[in-house]
Amino acid sequence: MRILRIAHASLTPALRERERALARGYTDVDLEVVTTNRWREAEVDVDAVDDDLFPVIKARPRFSKHIQLFAYEPGPIVAALRRHRPHLIDLNHEPYSVACAEVLTLCSWYAPQAVVVLQTCQNIFHRYPPPFNWLERRALRRVAAAHVCSETVRELLRAKGFNKPVAIVPFGVDTEAFCQRGAFNRESKDTPTIGFVGRMLPGKGLNILADALAQLGSVKWNVVLVGDGPERKSFETTLAARGLLDRAHFTGAISYDRVPDLYQQMDLLVVPTQTTDRIREQFGRVLVEAMASGLPVIGSTCGAIPEVIDDAGLIFPEGNSAALATALRRLLLDVGLREELTRAGRRRVMEHYSWERVADQMHELFWQVLRNRRAAALSQDLEFAA
Repeated sequence: MRILRIAHASLTPALRERERALARGYTDVDLEVVTTNRWREAEVDVDAVDDDLFPVIKARPRFSKHIQLFAYEPGPIVAALRRHRPHLIDLNHEPYSVACAEVLTLCSWYAPQAVVVLQTCQNIFHRYPPPFNWLERRALRRVAAAHVCSETVRELLRAKGFNKPVAIVPFGVDTEAFCQRGAFNRESKDTPTIGFVGRMLPGKGLNILADALAQLGSVKWNVVLVGDGPERKSFETTLAARGLLDRAHFTGAISYDRVPDLYQQMDLLVVPTQTTDRIREQFGRVLVEAMASGLPVIGSTCGAIPEVIDDAGLIFPEGNSAALATALRRLLLDVGLREELTRAGRRRVMEHYSWERVADQMHELFWQVLRNRRAAALSQDLEFAA
């Protein structure tokens, strides 16, 4: 099975663990990856590098730095389609994006035999203006199937009228890089550390976290905030006004390879996202990273967060700072509960979110799509012969 994966952010081995797990686990897969030569991930510019498991084709992004508006330099994609002659193209772009439209056109011209499977993460229903609504309708007609990271995304595709196969294939985690280390040291700390990891954007709930921290009274805590963004200044100002800024440590934007070690500085992770016109948590990758790292997690009811956590953490109503403060207080004061959720979280990760499990689901979906295509072709041949 020859597969061409096209994903703008599959830049480094750490950022293409999905592809690496598929290549490692299945000898029947002949995989090549097309990515951008450089992209800005989590406020950090990342250059694409080669891989020891499969060829990586690098294409310059053109026209825009916006994820939905840029187009690939077409030459490297055309060359890959001609050389690799893929049976299946795994396209990681939203159906209304310029890059999706470009790749589908190139596939029609240079690889008409290939089936296209779309990976999409959008879970907020939008009616896009022309030409993006036309691009979206065309893409949903053209692709053979989709894989999505959560039920909230599948619901949106169905609402858009997409009635082809849709598999839920979550984001995974490297369970060796993200693992529990130094648990006893954590438990013996006099002041537990709350963690936040992510871009500091409106809707990520930093205002709710600030309000909740102010309600903890005499409970001891520190907070480590990994990431950067436009809401950082407002959060710092709020903490300073409440006399809490000296308890907060900001790392700023960091490269992804530094993230596993930073989880070791935390005793729990909080994801307080709120739904806005532009944000509804599509998955929450930091949740599975934290659970794999032995951290109990607290998440809001926004989007897919409850689906990802299930019963392996605490969930509070989004936007409710008092409820978040109650959840924080429970975990900060109850070491036994932290231990219980640590075990539950790691177990859930191993059962559902290891990259090996993700690769199994990808492989199953790809073979199902190819079998469906062959069955449809055989049916057409029989009709023609009759």
